[in-house]
Amino acid sequence: MASRLPVLLFVPNLIGYVRVIAQFSSYYNALHNPRISIACYLLGQALDAVDGIAARVLGQASEMGRVLDMVTDRCSTTCFCLVLAHLYPERIGVFTFLVTLDLFSHWYHMHATLLAAGVSHKSSSNWVVRLYYHKPILFWTCAGTELWYTSLYALAKAPEVLLTVPFSSPAAVFSLWRAVFIAASPIFLLKQVTNIVQLAEAIKAVVAVDDTRRKEG
Repeated sequence: MASRLPVLLFVPNLIGYVRVIAQFSSYYNALHNPRISIACYLLGQALDAVDGIAARVLGQASEMGRVLDMVTDRCSTTCFCLVLAHLYPERIGVFTFLVTLDLFSHWYHMHATLLAAGVSHKSSSNWVVRLYYHKPILFWTCAGTELWYTSLYALAKAPEVLLTVPFSSPAAVFSLWRAVFIAASPIFLLKQVTNIVQLAEAIKAVVAVDDTRRKEG
């Protein structure tokens, strides 16, 4: 089946397109319809786990899909941090740092992997990075990080985000999302530590390639 379909129509890639639409819908509604925004954002993040499963089950893994998945992930974090910076203007420095670290870490890692002719950006010689990309840990770390971002958004919009049981009060919603924020914070910090380690290892790998080329030249 995979050999007869155009790559652009592979099921994992179609899921990727839905992710992009869901994420954009989330940002579009972020300031005036928080319930739709949260629902769309969490849908886009949930589909991130589904596209990989579809690729393996259907035999439709592709370079197009890998790039689409990574670019969507990076844009998702960046755009949501833009929303949060608007809601928490006094914390704009924190969100710009998080975006910078995320982009630097993943793109340096990707480039280092390509230079080393690695088969996947999820491979690394560093045990921390290898542990992070182990599927159960990767899933729960990413899920916890996205819940941390979502909880920050929900706390800012708590009076409007009645996502719990019917007749719940804004105070109850605030308490729920504050609990999510507290629970997800250690996972979020673990993700940032991993990003720093991944960036440091990737820079070392790129510099090693430069040193080798200088010696050969």
